[in-house]
Amino acid sequence: MKDPELELLVDELERRTDLTVADYDGVQHALAYLLSDVMSGDGPTQDISTTDGAVLVVDQAYPNWIVNIHGRANDKDGHWRCTLRENDARDNDAAIGTGRSPVLAQAILAAILRLTAVLKKL
Repeated sequence: MKDPELELLVDELERRTDLTVADYDGVQHALAYLLSDVMSGDGPTQDISTTDGAVLVVDQAYPNWIVNIHGRANDKDGHWRCTLRENDARDNDAAIGTGRSPVLAQAILAAILRLTAVLKKL
């Protein structure tokens, strides 16, 4: 990732547990910009602050990709890791998206943003 604004956004997703509506609005705009060829309108219509909403973004942007989620729900604030891979049978993916966060939805969103940045060579 080379875009400093995108790096800051991913850093916020991975570091903080208490993102505001405005923070998620920034993520929504980044997704709409980065995934404009996949997303219609102003971006995802679902609530991306929820795990279901974040997974739906993966489904829209990267259908049939593998979503690996690892974490411990019993730890304080969770310790979640998400990996997006095109194929988990072989280890030769052109790009892999990774994210980690105390909040599962934010780990997924960070992985989406990193993957998209690599694929678009930002």
